Amino acid sequence: MIEFVYGAKGSGKTKKMIEMANAEVDKAKGDILFINDRDKYRVTVDTKIRFINSDNFDIKGEEELYGFISGVIAGNYDVDVMYIDNLLRIINASGPEDIEGLLKRLDKIQKDQDIKFVLSLSCEEKAVPECVKNYQ
Repeated sequence: MIEFVYGAKGSGKTKKMIEMANAEVDKAKGDILFINDRDKYRVTVDTKIRFINSDNFDIKGEEELYGFISGVIAGNYDVDVMYIDNLLRIINASGPEDIEGLLKRLDKIQKDQDIKFVLSLSCEEKAVPECVKNYQ
């Protein structure tokens, strides 16, 4: 399953994702990962969740993020849920429509590995691209 949290900048997407992740701790079958590009949220994410700052690994594009995700999953078969906050900023996208290729790749991983992905997008509901609507 691929889920999305979207809204305008400053609308509370990160807070909502952290709340979702923290609420999932007791019911997850395996490990929960939370990827963000800023450390300031580390303290609000439950300590049972693996918080990863993408900047610490110099992830600056779709290919690098996909490779990182693949490597994490290859090294840990217990990943159950992966939250990726600030997706557009992490992959240096010019807009939400730029995630279509990544979505196709994550969809394949999700189906092959049975991992749930929750992604945040900075965009208004009216700007959500078709490639995202296909997953809702």
